Amino acid sequence: MLSRRASLRSAIAALGVGAALALSAGTPAFAANEGDHWLNTPNCTADQKIELHLYNGVYHDAQAIDPTYVNGSCEFVLTDNGSVIYDSTKSSQSPWYYDGPGHTICAKVTEYNYNGRGTNYTANGVCN
Repeated sequence: MLSRRASLRSAIAALGVGAALALSAGTPAFAANEGDHWLNTPNCTADQKIELHLYNGVYHDAQAIDPTYVNGSCEFVLTDNGSVIYDSTKSSQSPWYYDGPGHTICAKVTEYNYNGRGTNYTANGVCN
């Protein structure tokens, strides 16, 4: 039978091994911006979606823009490090884009010629 001291040492060793395993496992990169971010103009609305997706065995952020209301001349854009990666006037969701290390994806909704007066409205989403 193990003494109390030996039992305590065994428990501490087991916790140490468990902690080492937990820290060495591939853990997801959680971002503060994950979730749904709504972009609104008077006649255009889109959901900027940021979720964790599995890429090559590791979880990283991915982004998509999903137009939910289109009642005008609307443009839905995603950029990555300032370059346009998605640009559409359609009311269907974009593909998912990898948003891991080295990428900064931003979303934008623009409504052109609101009420026929030449006024444009722009809603900027988060950059992640």
